[in-house]
Amino acid sequence: MRFVVALVVLLAVCGADAHAPRVASWRLTHAVRGWPGEVTSTDIGAMGVTGQGQAWALLAERSGSGRGSGPRSWSMLRWDGASWRRAPLPEGAEGSDPRFAASPSGDDLWLFTGDRPFQLTGGRWTHRPWRGAFTRASVAAGAKDDVWVSEYGGPDDYAEAGLSHWDGRSWSPVPQPSAYGHEVSRLAAPGRGELWAVVDGMGQARVIRWNGSGWAATPLPPAPGCPPAPAGGFYGMAARARDDVWLITQAAAARSGSCAVPDRGLVARWDGTAWRWPDLPLTQTWLPDVAADRVGGVWIAANPAHGQPYVLNFRNGRWTRSALPADGGWAGFVDIAPVPGTTRLWALARRGDGTLLLYELA
Repeated sequence: MRFVVALVVLLAVCGADAHAPRVASWRLTHAVRGWPGEVTSTDIGAMGVTGQGQAWALLAERSGSGRGSGPRSWSMLRWDGASWRRAPLPEGAEGSDPRFAASPSGDDLWLFTGDRPFQLTGGRWTHRPWRGAFTRASVAAGAKDDVWVSEYGGPDDYAEAGLSHWDGRSWSPVPQPSAYGHEVSRLAAPGRGELWAVVDGMGQARVIRWNGSGWAATPLPPAPGCPPAPAGGFYGMAARARDDVWLITQAAAARSGSCAVPDRGLVARWDGTAWRWPDLPLTQTWLPDVAADRVGGVWIAANPAHGQPYVLNFRNGRWTRSALPADGGWAGFVDIAPVPGTTRLWALARRGDGTLLLYELA
């Protein structure tokens, strides 16, 4: 009898351990001198990852020994599975506002610098000339050779917008909805022929989706606040699936009569039927990026005003939080990139002295 009881207890403990969530940990893989002082994220760098485990980083390094001196130079790094190695910049890459876009399965990776798109083919970056009429805004890849790029501009205070699609052979314009707005600021593509877009105009933001033949609107409810504020000013968008899309934005400190609206990060989620605002503790927290993976779930980078920056991960209906190590001082997130088809994450962070850090979360 005692043996049976002991065996039952042992099986219960082993079963609990087998299903217990594994604790993820950050590993610093590379550090390089960056530009000190206040700079925008588009002047720092970006990261991109393929499904074959290759990771790429385009970073703005600082040369010279004096503090605040030395020109900014862009460098390309490639992760070979064990360490970061320098790689040649794509010919013609200018380093302005770098953005990577990976397909959900990780079989296609693109790099945009300024208005120049490059596709990773056979381990080399190939230029895919795109002749946009205005300034490039957002990019997204729904599958291999299924890439989208938005643009905005025009003579009347950025009053025009555009959208183009790459089909493996050439770029072509995408028909615009009737009320297109002033700027297509965010794109996310959950699969081939599918696209979500944030359209900004007249102080409001609208979210629309493309199903391969036309556009449909998905109304956003008022953002939580006191009183409720209109949704707008989104800083990131990610789509894990056609019925699982995420937005991040910020509610600035404000007061309406006797009601104070706290400065906080806000997250919106499309669950297949409607947009909802999850109630997350993000007071005085800046959300610089959001990313998604079909296996790894949704990742949200958070830079709080007090305490260590961290990422939130929503997977299988559960939130987890992983804070950056405090070694070396405070470092805020700049960019995050999931490894397709896994629960791993790469991140680019920056310290106050400009040092750029490349982390892996596994």
